[in-house]
This record gives sequence, structure tokens and C-alpha cells, in this order.
Amino acid sequence: MGDTGSSLGTDSIKVRPASKADLSPIAEIGANAFSGLRPKDMGLKWVSACFSAFPRMEYWVAESEDAIAGYILWNEKGGFRKDAVLELEQIAVVPNLRNRGIGRSLIFHSLAGVRERLHSRGSRIKLVEVTTGTEQQAVEFYRRSLGTDVVAKIPDYFRGDEFVLVSRKQDET
Repeated sequence: MGDTGSSLGTDSIKVRPASKADLSPIAEIGANAFSGLRPKDMGLKWVSACFSAFPRMEYWVAESEDAIAGYILWNEKGGFRKDAVLELEQIAVVPNLRNRGIGRSLIFHSLAGVRERLHSRGSRIKLVEVTTGTEQQAVEFYRRSLGTDVVAKIPDYFRGDEFVLVSRKQDET
């Protein structure tokens, strides 16, 4: 049911929590998406460590035709609080499948799943934080997908200057 674009039907993308079998594809997609990451084996170690940190960190994947098309990593910050602060730590889509709505679908469906898990323990989402490059396309993507606003600029972060974006409109209950 997500916005998956015209080349892929809405039924061809399934967003679900990641499993151990998804860790190698996640590491490969991440290595291709983010410059400056260490070699693939180190990437797999990082992905495995994050996966093992559930429920503090939570991977979700988008599947297309039985292959992983992208992933998202949510990180709960500051302890398990009644008013949870989430960070969208990473999101990446396979290069030839970009600009088809998979990223938005990942955000929409995974955030609903995270929200449901938080509600089951009596918590709610207070805000969502994203750190991204200063490119207007990235800022607009998160504004449209999460309702974020730029709240700070960090000079010379990972790949240059980056913006910190925040959305406080995720969970009004």
C-alpha cells in the first residue's frame, strides 16, 4: 500500500522487519549507498551489531520480487522512555530502484510498525530526528515523508556539512 511509483506496482513491494537472512543484502546496499564506509566485511559486522541491538535499533526491509530493494534503520535514543525519541539512522535503496517511492514506503510502513511496538509498551513517539546532507533533494524528501524541519547544521560531519532535521508530528496520542 505504499507509494511505489509507476514502474513497480504497489503489490510488488513488501515492507517488513528484517531477519538475520537480510543482513548481507543490507550491508551490501549500505556499502553502495554511503561513501566512506569500511570494506564489506566491516559493514556486515556493523549491520549485525545493529541488528543485535533490537529493540533499541530496528531494521526494516523493502522486498521486491523476492530480493531486498532497500532498508531503513531506526534507533531509539536516550533510553526507553514514555516519550520516545527516534532517529532515522539510515535509509538506502538499490540504485536501479531509486525514485520509485520505495524510500517513502519504507518510512511509512516501518514507522507504523515501530509506533505499534512502542504503543504496546505504553510509549509514544515524541519526535523523529534525521541527519542528512545539505542537498535540497534530501531535505525535501524528509520534509514530504516525515514532516521534518531543519533545526541545525553540523559543519564537516560525515561527508561534509549536514543538517539535523526534526519532526514532532509523528504520534499525537
